[in-house]
Amino acid sequence: MGLVMQDTLNSNSDDEIDLRELFVTLWAYKFLITCACALGIVFGGYYALNAEKEFTSAAIFKIDQSKSRGISLGGELGALASLAGFGGGGIATSILPTDQVTGRIFIEKLDAKLNFQADPYFNTYDPNAVDPLWKSVIKRAIGWKKSSTDPQEAMWQGIVAKYTKSVVLDETPDGAVKIVTTHVNPKRAAEISNTIMDEIISTLENKRNTEQDAQLSYLSNTLAKALSDLEASQSRLKQFALENSALPLESFAARSLQLDGLREQLSRTTELYDAVVALSSMLQNKTTDQESYLALRQQFPIVDQVEFRRVLGQNEIISSWSWPDASSVDAVFDTLTERKNRLQSQINAAQIDAERSGLALETYAKLEREAKIAEATYTVMIEQVKAQSMASGYRPDRTEVYEYASPSISPSAPKRSLILALGAVLGLFVGAALSLVLALRRGVYYSKNSLIAGAQAGIAASVSALLPVRNKSLNELNTMLIKKPSPVLRDVAVEIHKSSAKQVVVTASRTKLTGNDVARALACYMQSDTVNVAVVDFSSRAKKLDVDHDGLSVGSFVVAENVGQVSILRPGGDLTAMELLSQRDFYSNIKSINSTFDLVFLSADDGDAISLLRALEGQKTFHITLARTKKTKSATLAQMRSLLPIQGLLYD
Repeated sequence: MGLVMQDTLNSNSDDEIDLRELFVTLWAYKFLITCACALGIVFGGYYALNAEKEFTSAAIFKIDQSKSRGISLGGELGALASLAGFGGGGIATSILPTDQVTGRIFIEKLDAKLNFQADPYFNTYDPNAVDPLWKSVIKRAIGWKKSSTDPQEAMWQGIVAKYTKSVVLDETPDGAVKIVTTHVNPKRAAEISNTIMDEIISTLENKRNTEQDAQLSYLSNTLAKALSDLEASQSRLKQFALENSALPLESFAARSLQLDGLREQLSRTTELYDAVVALSSMLQNKTTDQESYLALRQQFPIVDQVEFRRVLGQNEIISSWSWPDASSVDAVFDTLTERKNRLQSQINAAQIDAERSGLALETYAKLEREAKIAEATYTVMIEQVKAQSMASGYRPDRTEVYEYASPSISPSAPKRSLILALGAVLGLFVGAALSLVLALRRGVYYSKNSLIAGAQAGIAASVSALLPVRNKSLNELNTMLIKKPSPVLRDVAVEIHKSSAKQVVVTASRTKLTGNDVARALACYMQSDTVNVAVVDFSSRAKKLDVDHDGLSVGSFVVAENVGQVSILRPGGDLTAMELLSQRDFYSNIKSINSTFDLVFLSADDGDAISLLRALEGQKTFHITLARTKKTKSATLAQMRSLLPIQGLLYD
């Protein structure tokens, strides 16, 4: 048997959930939880057997996902076709047409074949329905006014909502479409799945044919327009050649060369003109020395050229220079001025002709470009029309049906195993909740740890080793303790001696051992030649003992039994020990017992223990209490502790 010393409790321990304590509490009500689980399984089974059965049927097929047909052109024609938007690629059909199948238009279209309005599974709307009495009373109490509803719209909204829940589209790992329909009638479920599959296939086929016909019509119209554009562009190009020139580029190049030549001549003449002006100014200023010549030559390098000297009639030898006459220079100046003006006029005229040729070339290039584009567009379109015309006669259907829906032989709902499992889980939760409520109402300790924490005793030990002392006489107790001393009694005795208390009260609350059993055992263990021990049982259920009227009398008590140094006391008169608590001389009687004996054990059980503790409140007393898990109430233990601190706890 182990000894447990109780430490000071942590102030934050009450704020946390003790999972072990919770588990122990639930385990104490395992029978209730088991019954709740069993009841949940029974109700789940009853519901599963009586619930409306639903059947599912599935149709599996693969939609033709091939792209729209078009001609594949290579090289320049392919590039032109891509730029013009006539490439062969198209947009693939959606693999899972969920929006189409669950749309109201599609459902109304199916109604013509499946008649959802006459099916009570889909059409649950009853225009003549009357609210229950309780619902109508509540509506009148809160002032609820029912708004007018269109019966046809209400019916269709109900059908669409039920259809959306009952028809599910899914995709298989191989890319096929799976239509799953739920219905209370297995044949009806199979019929709906097959009808939806046929409707999807026919709708997609009609859509492909319509798109192909529309594409062919569009290409034909576009081809006619391309041909018209080609003829118009060629006509404009021909008319331009007749009105202007068939070689605008050559004409523009010739006029550009002529203009460049005139500009070069004007530039050369301008250089000669500027040099002559400077030379004329020097002659007028009569600065005709060698330095002036060098400055002139540096500013106008053309002075040393043969052309300049030839114009002035000077020696063409570069090493020799002579200043010309002023009259000759003036004559040259007039000649260069006239030549410069004439070249400028020619340049202006040539520039106008070049600009006119450039405009003609620009117009011709534009007309030629439009003609080439029209010709390319016409070429691409004629090829597209040829290919589409050939392909329009062959319209393959690559839709594959893998499985037609057949009536199911077993219901898909309700799922009995799942319902039973949910019933068991619900029963578990309900049982656990009831267990916690009952545990809260009982207010007892369900684990030894919580019991020890609630007692806050300095020493705590298990009382299981003391069970053999129950209802034993003093002689039997002495014999038993001599043969096998109890470690629990030894540890408790040590604590009593350490406290220096001469008065020990032993209380018990709904335990297997009574306080008197433990008090007698402790008295037999702690007796000695020098220690006289008295035991007084204040419990109402104490056995009536034959009193020896010739025995020792201590106050209102007499010695009813004496073995060795242990004396069992009881009231000497007709009053019981509990009745003596209300007597005025109770405290004097207790003092008489304490003065007569070296150690006094007082014991009481259950409600009597509270009364005894109230009577002993304020006295120096070593308090030992016996408590039992699942039996001792926490309120009782707290009340005992408030009246007299608990120094020793014996738990079971």
